[in-house]
Amino acid sequence: MELRKANELDFVRIHSAVCRKNLSYCTHYHVAEDWYKDRLYAVVDGNKVLATLSLVEEPKYGYTAIKRLCILNKKNQGKGIARFALHEIQKVVNGRIGATPWMDNGAVRHILEMEGFVLQYVFNERWCYYAKG
Repeated sequence: MELRKANELDFVRIHSAVCRKNLSYCTHYHVAEDWYKDRLYAVVDGNKVLATLSLVEEPKYGYTAIKRLCILNKKNQGKGIARFALHEIQKVVNGRIGATPWMDNGAVRHILEMEGFVLQYVFNERWCYYAKG
């Protein structure tokens, strides 16, 4: 597996998969915005895109936020892909790392906690802020 900035083919595959999933926290609008702002990442294995996420600089708060971590195919859940992505992100990001999953994204919240991220607070009633503890 490899974590990389999404290329054009990755973007098309991610966009298509996200449209089929109909998630609240990772929509085709988010994917398009992240692509155009050059912050869309893909976890790939060969020619398959397994997961997506975005890395958003938050200069006002002094950290880089992991957003919209999503395993694209249900059959790949529970295979360590998200944990792999979190380990690789720490090699890419210089400085503080935070994550802002939605409250209803229990899987990502659980994985973040397993990887040493600590819930700091909930804001706007549906986002959580986790920091690497």
